[in-house]
Amino acid sequence: MADVVALHGFTQRGAMWDEVAGLAGGEWHTPDLPGHGAAPPVPWDEAVALAAGWVEAAGPGVTLAGYSMGGRLALAAALARPAGLRRLVLVSASPGIADDAARARRRDEDERTAARIERLGLDLFLTEWLARPMFSGLGRRPAAWGARDLRLRATNDPAGLAAAVRLLGQGSQPYLGDRVGDLGVPLVAVAGEADGVYAAHARRMAAAAGDGSAVLVRGAGHAVVGEDPGAVAAAFGG
Repeated sequence: MADVVALHGFTQRGAMWDEVAGLAGGEWHTPDLPGHGAAPPVPWDEAVALAAGWVEAAGPGVTLAGYSMGGRLALAAALARPAGLRRLVLVSASPGIADDAARARRRDEDERTAARIERLGLDLFLTEWLARPMFSGLGRRPAAWGARDLRLRATNDPAGLAAAVRLLGQGSQPYLGDRVGDLGVPLVAVAGEADGVYAAHARRMAAAAGDGSAVLVRGAGHAVVGEDPGAVAAAFGG
C-alpha cells in the first residue's frame, strides 16, 4: 500500500523524491523509470502500462505524481484510468508536442542527446546536462545537497539513459494535450514561476482538466522539486 506513487525525471532516480516525501508525509512508492537504475528500457506504451500497474498495486486512494519526463508518463498512465487513482500531481511537465513536424524535430534532438551520452560517457554528460540554464536554480542549494543529487544521477547506466531518451522523450510520445479533459480525477499542475514554458503548460492543463488547479512556485525554475521541496510538498496537501 502507498499513499503516493511518484515518478522521477530524466537522469534521476526514485530517491529524488525523498525530501518532498519527508515533508509531505505518508507512504511513498518511488520506482526507477525504465532505463534508469537497474530498470530495463522499454517503449512508451510499455512504460505507461508499468506506471498504471504501480498505481493499481498501491491500492485505492493513491495519488500519482510525476516530474518532467515522469510527469508526462504519469499523465499518460492517469488517462489509462488505473483502478484506485485519486489524484494526479504533475510537476514541470508537458503533455507532449502537438505539431507533427515539431515532434519530429524533437525526436532528432533526442537522438542527438542519446548519441552524446554514448560518446561522452555518464560523468561528462551529467556535467554538461546540469550546466543547462533550466537547472541553474539548483545552485542555490547547499553543496552537500548538490553532491548527493549528482551521486544519485551517476548511479545510472549510460546505455540505459540513452535508450530512455530515445524511447520516452517528447519526440517519441504521443501528444496528450487534447485528452487532459478526459481525466477522471483532480489534477494539480505545479511549475516554477520562472520556468515560462512549463508554467504555461501548467496553466493550460489545469484549465483543460475538469477539476484542475495550477500552482506556480515563486522564484523557482524547471528543477522546482530540488529548488523548493517545501512548496512542492505543499501541493500534496488535502
